[in-house]
Amino acid sequence: MPSILAILLVLLLTLSLLYFILRDFGIIKLKQKIIAVCVLVLLGILAAIYSYFQSKSDKNDLLLQTAFLRGESLECNGIIINKENFNLVTGTLSFIGKKDSVMNNIMVPLDNCKIITQSEETQDSIPKNIEEELQRD
Repeated sequence: MPSILAILLVLLLTLSLLYFILRDFGIIKLKQKIIAVCVLVLLGILAAIYSYFQSKSDKNDLLLQTAFLRGESLECNGIIINKENFNLVTGTLSFIGKKDSVMNNIMVPLDNCKIITQSEETQDSIPKNIEEELQRD
């Protein structure tokens, strides 16, 4: 919510500054003022919508990262992600399999992950289809 207020404040300041500059030069007419205000308000609304969804996505990513760092398991695209087999790469928001594990060099993005509870977690953290593919290599 604070980001939306900041965007609206910047938009209001920009509109007022633009109005005073153009009014002093006598460049704009009433119709042009109305069109300019409508366009800037539309841009402000679009920026606020983008900011809202980006903030929601960032909060979800942060929640998943903290859950992983606390030792909880995540399920991403059918793969169970835990601290024993994966490292978190915060720069790319993805998990990379550890060198000494069966999941070596497997990269899994954080986007499609969800936190799983202990009852959902199985003993074998590697799905059968992934294990079969790794054995073929």
